[in-house]
Amino acid sequence: MIGNQTKGKSFRGLLDYLENKEESSLIGGNMFGTNARELAREFRLSRQLNPEAEKVVHHVSLSLSPGEQLDNDTWCEIADKYMNAMGYTANQYAIYRHSDRNHDHIHICASRISLDDGKITRDSWEYVRSEKIIRQLELDYALQQTLSSKEKLNRAPSVGQQRRIEREQLEYEQGERNTPPQQSIKTQLIEVIDRATVDKPTMPQLMERLQLLGVEVRHGLTRNGKSKGISYSWNDQKFSGTSLGPAYTFPGLQKHKEIDYQPQRDELRIEQLLLNPVKPTSMEQVQKLLIEIDSKQQKPQFVPPAEDESLWSALENYLTQQRGITNFLVQPLHRQGLGYIDQQRNVVFIKRGLDGEKLGALVWDTARLDNRCTEYPENSDGLRPAGGDRSQGWFHLKLGGEADDKIERVYLCSSPIDALTMAEIDREGHKGQPPVRTMYMAVDDPDNLPFELLRNISRIGLAFNNDDQGNEAAQVVHKMLPQAKRIAPKGLSWNEVFVRERRQQQEMLEQKQRSRGFSR
Repeated sequence: MIGNQTKGKSFRGLLDYLENKEESSLIGGNMFGTNARELAREFRLSRQLNPEAEKVVHHVSLSLSPGEQLDNDTWCEIADKYMNAMGYTANQYAIYRHSDRNHDHIHICASRISLDDGKITRDSWEYVRSEKIIRQLELDYALQQTLSSKEKLNRAPSVGQQRRIEREQLEYEQGERNTPPQQSIKTQLIEVIDRATVDKPTMPQLMERLQLLGVEVRHGLTRNGKSKGISYSWNDQKFSGTSLGPAYTFPGLQKHKEIDYQPQRDELRIEQLLLNPVKPTSMEQVQKLLIEIDSKQQKPQFVPPAEDESLWSALENYLTQQRGITNFLVQPLHRQGLGYIDQQRNVVFIKRGLDGEKLGALVWDTARLDNRCTEYPENSDGLRPAGGDRSQGWFHLKLGGEADDKIERVYLCSSPIDALTMAEIDREGHKGQPPVRTMYMAVDDPDNLPFELLRNISRIGLAFNNDDQGNEAAQVVHKMLPQAKRIAPKGLSWNEVFVRERRQQQEMLEQKQRSRGFSR
């Protein structure tokens, strides 16, 4: 059985993904909800216990070997035992089973916040603990013993080391030892290297990171310029790359860890680092480095759905004539590839990160009265290498001020069409561009907010739809961001109000024109 773990911020994003997969079923857990929406609402109970915490979603996938099969009850037993053994004894979690592949597997969506005390469940050594728990579950349920890809690429601890850890763990649990057992120096070093390589840096960057983390690195070349290998020293113990495993040799780092090495570019910098190793100035610097590494963990690049260029004029006409959005916004939308009709005749809006990177897509059914969108299916799979969370991205646009000005105002809306509508209303109110840099964003899920940006902005308008979902979203966001103000439309959505007022103005204008013509 193979286990994978990821952390994220959005319960609703993960739950939507788990629920919308083909042959998906909610089979267990310790919650009352029966679908993604109900479960996401229930997860807010634990989130409210620790509102400052960010990555509070814990996602686990457990997969059997090809040919193995379990019933739902057995899967639930395994999931319950796994979560309890991992320390999730007072945490909310839901279990989904997927049967869309040739291997039977489940997904567990859990809150990292304990309902007992509101604290984050500890995650130290969680990958090592997870592998040990999985090995025991395989024995308990007569499942095939499976090595993870990580285990195949590094050298496992010796039998003596493993027995020592197990003995010390038993002593700790029985109160005969004050501290839990420590992993071997070798295992600790492997985990340090794994963490330093997670975002696939260049070889000099990797060496500099390891030095800052206290690892001494040695590397040499033959006269022909070929690598003699790489070795490491950690806590006064020396290890060759070969002794750690195939992934930790000099060529193995490039092959298995995808470390970028270009001799002509890198050799001078590597030589400088070996002669004058970089040393951390403080623990704060080390912690900052680790946070930076974690934040750079790469995800598969999102590929937007292909556009059907022949259908653009139809969408342009619909947006301008039926929805009241002027070409001032419609043309840049198309020019930047943020709104179009794809080859399956879906109306697509692109989600981006705050830096402008395209991270996902939304599909708009123009017949929906509330104008809300659904996630593009390819986005649901393509951004989850291990079944992880929906990547952070939103449909948004900016107006006013200069392009590089700091954002001073934000309108949060229920849909892309309402974000465009608020931009039009704002332009009309200011008879042109708004005076300061303003963002209009579609984000109707309080679990997926750009909180780091919004917490420092004093003027936030909650322009969500005037329905149960929009009002609930506004209440939750207001608790998180007290400076935000509710701006409810006098109708279901802001576009509905905008279009209605436009038509009334047009009718009044036509009436005046007819009146003038009659008077002559």
